[in-house]
Amino acid sequence: METKDAILSRKSIRGYLAKPVPREVVRQILETALRAPSAENMQPWHIAAVTGAPLEGIRRDNVENVLSGAPAAKHPELPEAYQRRRVELAIELFGLMDIQREDKAKRKEWLLRGFRFFDAPVAIILSVSKSLRGETWPIHDIGALSQTICLAAEDLGLGTCIEAQGVLYTDVIRKHTGLPEDREPVIGIALGYPDPAFPANRLKSRRAEVDEVTVWAGF
Repeated sequence: METKDAILSRKSIRGYLAKPVPREVVRQILETALRAPSAENMQPWHIAAVTGAPLEGIRRDNVENVLSGAPAAKHPELPEAYQRRRVELAIELFGLMDIQREDKAKRKEWLLRGFRFFDAPVAIILSVSKSLRGETWPIHDIGALSQTICLAAEDLGLGTCIEAQGVLYTDVIRKHTGLPEDREPVIGIALGYPDPAFPANRLKSRRAEVDEVTVWAGF
């Protein structure tokens, strides 16, 4: 697959087949992705590839925490333009999934899917050292690694969804992955074979036009 084709075809997958992803395939994705750009080659990332019983434990404990009202990190208040894009995405997803505004049961189930890594067979959890807290460049590097993981997976016919919900309860992540106290989870990535029958997988989110987000200087 050409690089441009992988970039344009990649989209967030929120429904997966109950088909395991072999360790060798996950290793191939990660080996490719570790060529992601890194500021001054510091490579601040740490990776946990999770499946089987540990992933089931994360799903179970995340859901229990949500249902019990355990506090977790929340999205900050956003400027109107960013909040509008988030709302537009939710409207499109809920339309595809036939989730009505008043259907609290379906809305809750959709929320819990995110905390379950969308029931994907593999979760990739990216973390950084707490000693780097407050620095911006490690977050840039994690973003570059995340994108590269998604493109490497796309090249092999797998789907991904970058998501924060799965790692909001850091004690759960530590319990089931052995993540040490000196590292902080940053983001999770659901990974698996896309379910073509899952309605939300039809969505390809919109992007702003180039001139809406670009200042041309000196051209």
